[in-house]
Amino acid sequence: MKSETKNAFIFAIILTFLTLLLVSFPILNYLSVSLRLSQVNQEVQLRSYAKEIETSIQGILPLQKTFLFPRSIIFKSALLDANNHIIFSLIDEPIPTFSDEFAKNDASLFYKYPLAPNILHAKFLVVQKEISHSQVIFDVLVIIGVVLLGMLIFSYLLLKLLLKPYIETSTRMNLFFTDVMHELKTPLGIMQLNIEGLVKKYKDKRLSRTLAALSTLSTLYDDLEYLIKNKTITYSTEILNFSLFLEDRIAYFEALSSSKEITILSTIEPEHFVRINRIELQRIIDNNITNAIKYSPPQTIIEVSLHTKDNGLCFRVKDHGVGIKEINKIFERHYRGDIYKGGFGIGLSIVKSICDKYSIVIEVQSEEKKGSEFNYWFKEEVEEKISPEVL
Repeated sequence: MKSETKNAFIFAIILTFLTLLLVSFPILNYLSVSLRLSQVNQEVQLRSYAKEIETSIQGILPLQKTFLFPRSIIFKSALLDANNHIIFSLIDEPIPTFSDEFAKNDASLFYKYPLAPNILHAKFLVVQKEISHSQVIFDVLVIIGVVLLGMLIFSYLLLKLLLKPYIETSTRMNLFFTDVMHELKTPLGIMQLNIEGLVKKYKDKRLSRTLAALSTLSTLYDDLEYLIKNKTITYSTEILNFSLFLEDRIAYFEALSSSKEITILSTIEPEHFVRINRIELQRIIDNNITNAIKYSPPQTIIEVSLHTKDNGLCFRVKDHGVGIKEINKIFERHYRGDIYKGGFGIGLSIVKSICDKYSIVIEVQSEEKKGSEFNYWFKEEVEEKISPEVL
């Protein structure tokens, strides 16, 4: 459910981005027109202010001794004579050369206004205003924001509506598989216990083969259960005695190996501990041992070992079977080295995902018709010894 919602949100972002690309051209045109209109508006303001100053200058009386030149927080102005020499100036920056009535530099717009004959003997009035397009930029940003927000909400709601049937179907399927897996676990366990008892009592080869088939089915069941639950639950870690755990799993597969007259030779150093989830460690061990048995011919040997080397803990499974043609593909989902051996090709992909999770290094060596060797390098955990408290 969370995955579908996340995907819908990501798709909505992508759709919004594409929409922004489509509307960027009209927005750029709007921005260009708005900037031009803004400049025209500022030119109108300069003309209006220049006329105000001219009115003030024309209002000077012939016998008036002082004249307070008009000042503004928005505009700055200067008076020039007929030779463009400055008579009076409130403009801080250099006045540019005019080829027209308007001139501008990087930051300001200038307007040169010819004055009527006046008592100050000024021929031209230059008015300066800082160029400001802040309102235009603000308007464009608001438009972009409204478009983005609107498209994001619309896309998300639309995709949620379109995905609703899929989400409901997916939820029902997950519940169905969960219920089915739960219902299969009990009869599968009962069959294994009963057949194990019959094998011990009657020593019948057919019963041994049946028990071996159930062991394979149980491993497949565990893989499917892990795949279903992996994305919905969190597997907590603990410090496990790898040595004892591996011995128990080898004993579990004795019926499967015996059905093919395969001998499992184990060399397990005692008291090695790793921090990992029990179920995930079982998936690594079980998939490697079952694959070794599956792809080994009858009456061969499988070597399983657990040992330390170069400050690392190595779990090793070696068989003398058919070998692997494409080593780089064996950890891909649904890849099977031999389609005639059965299975769904999900075991080693699960192993790879678990190894990636715990930073377990995988080494694979194989030669066709001679066998394969899998090495898994773990970071060993030192068991904490609890010393008695001194009173």
